[in-house]
Amino acid sequence: MRTKALTLPMLAVAALAAASAAAAAGRPLDRLGALERLPMPSRQAEASALLADHPFNPIIAGGDTLLLFYRGPGRDVRLAGDQTAWLPTLPLAHLAGTDLWSCVLVLPPQARVDYKFVVDAQWLLDARNPRTCTGGYGPNSELRGPDYKEPDFVAAPAATACRQDRYELPAPALGGPREVLVLTPPGEPRGRRPCLLVHDGLEYVTLGGLERALAWLAEHRPDLVLPVCVCVPPGRRTDEYAGGLQEPFGLWVTGTLQPFVAVQHDVGMTWGVMGASYGGNAALDLARRFPGRFDRVAAMSPYVAPEQTVAYAAMPPQSVRVYLNWGAFDLPQLIPMDREFAALLAGCGFACLSEELPQGHSWGFWRDSLPSALTFLYTETPR
Repeated sequence: MRTKALTLPMLAVAALAAASAAAAAGRPLDRLGALERLPMPSRQAEASALLADHPFNPIIAGGDTLLLFYRGPGRDVRLAGDQTAWLPTLPLAHLAGTDLWSCVLVLPPQARVDYKFVVDAQWLLDARNPRTCTGGYGPNSELRGPDYKEPDFVAAPAATACRQDRYELPAPALGGPREVLVLTPPGEPRGRRPCLLVHDGLEYVTLGGLERALAWLAEHRPDLVLPVCVCVPPGRRTDEYAGGLQEPFGLWVTGTLQPFVAVQHDVGMTWGVMGASYGGNAALDLARRFPGRFDRVAAMSPYVAPEQTVAYAAMPPQSVRVYLNWGAFDLPQLIPMDREFAALLAGCGFACLSEELPQGHSWGFWRDSLPSALTFLYTETPR
C-alpha cells in the first residue's frame, strides 16, 4: 500500500479544515440543521445535547441574528411580542421526533423587546430566559440584543433616595379624590426647583423607575436642575387623557393641583409634563390647552390626536420644549403618527429632541428613556 507524506503546509491546511468543521458543528444554527438530517431515533438525544450546550435564550447566532428555543409538548407554538405588535403571528418550527421548537429573529444589536410564547393558545413566559420586564399586564420575557445597554440607574441606584410626600386632593369633576405622590430629588437645589407633572405617575415609579432615575441623576449629573415630580394616577384614563374628560382634568390640574403643590413645595406655577402612550397625548394637550402653564413636554410613544397637530402648528415655537420618542417596534399605528409629529415640530422651529429607538410599546422602553428625557428638558442650556 502506498502512502503519501504530509508536508507542513498540507498539515496546516488539514488542521484548518478540521477546526472549521468543528466550529461549524458548534454553531447552534448549524447544529440545528444537522439535527434535521439525523434519523428519527437519534434526534431527541442530540436535541437535548444542543439545549444543554445553550441553556439560555436568546442565543446569539451571529451579527443581528438571534435564536430562541422552546422545549415542551404542544401542537402549535408561536411567539408574540413587541416585534409582532403582540399578535401571535410568528410560528416556531418543530423538529420532528423531538420536543424542540425554534425560531430565528433578526433584530438590531441595540434592541430590547418584550415577548411571550403562545403554546396551544396559552400565553407563557420563556422558561429558558431568566430576564423579565414587568408591564401594565404583568411580567413578560425580555430579549436584549448583544449591544443593548441598560441605563446605569437601573442596576446601580443612587445612594440617597428621593423624598416622598403623599396627598389626597378633591377632584369632584373627575369622580372623587385623587392620590398624588410628590418626589423631591435629593440634594440642595440651585434656587427654586422646577416642577414636572407625571401622567400614569405611580406606574412611572413602580414600573418605570422614576424615583431611582431622579436620585441617580442628582448624584451623577449635578449640572441638571432636576424637577420636583408630581405623580398623578389616572381615574378614567382614556377619557382623561384622550377623550371627553380632558378639559375637566386640565382644569383640576391647573385649578387645584398646581396651586396646592406650589404652596406645599415652593415651586412655581409653570410646569413640565410627561406621559406615555395616551399619557403622552395628555401631556401635549395640557401644554397647548393652557399656554404659559406648561413649558416642557416629554411624550413617550404618544398617541397624537389630530387636534394636537393643528394646535402645535399654530403655537409659538419658543413656548414649549418637547422630548418625543417612539419605538421601532412600537404600536404600528403610532410610528407614522409620531414621525410626522416630530417632523412638524422640527419644521416649526420647536426646541425638540425626537428619538426612534429599537424597542416597543413598553414600560421597559419608557424606563430606559428617562435619562434622555430629563437631561434634555432640565439642562439649563438645551442640547
